[in-house]
Amino acid sequence: MKLKVLILLILFLLTHCKKKESEEFDFSYGNTFETNFSIKFNPDNDSVFIREHWSANDNKAPFSKTNYVSKLSKLQKKKLDSFIENVNFKAYDTLYFENYEDGEHYSFHIKNGDLNKTIRVHSNHAPKSLVDFSEWIYKTKNSLKLIQTSNTFEFKSKAVELEPPKAP
Repeated sequence: MKLKVLILLILFLLTHCKKKESEEFDFSYGNTFETNFSIKFNPDNDSVFIREHWSANDNKAPFSKTNYVSKLSKLQKKKLDSFIENVNFKAYDTLYFENYEDGEHYSFHIKNGDLNKTIRVHSNHAPKSLVDFSEWIYKTKNSLKLIQTSNTFEFKSKAVELEPPKAP
């Protein structure tokens, strides 16, 4: 009887335990005229933590200098895990840079086992998988239902960025 219970327990654990795609993963994004935000993905569940550093329109959420929490749908979480699993962060340089002032910039931070890396992009010639992943995160963040929170979060992908243009 004990052997049967042990076998059932092992089978249950094997079928219900899922490998984490990363220990830490966060992303920061900014563009000249619209937004500057950071988003941290919880590797244990579907929670996300967002800091809107700057927003062009503070008449509606997300507001500048405000923190939010939200949840990914099952499909979004599956897509996120797929990106993290399939993008070869180890193989990429830590900086893709072109000297221009306007436009978008973004960075990924990932920690997984012996990999602890931040990749910064301010270029029109970044690897396609990084561009695709950043576009997916940007679109996903914009689709989330944001809940304002007083909690603060640390974003390892966040760097000192260009200041947004001043109003005339």
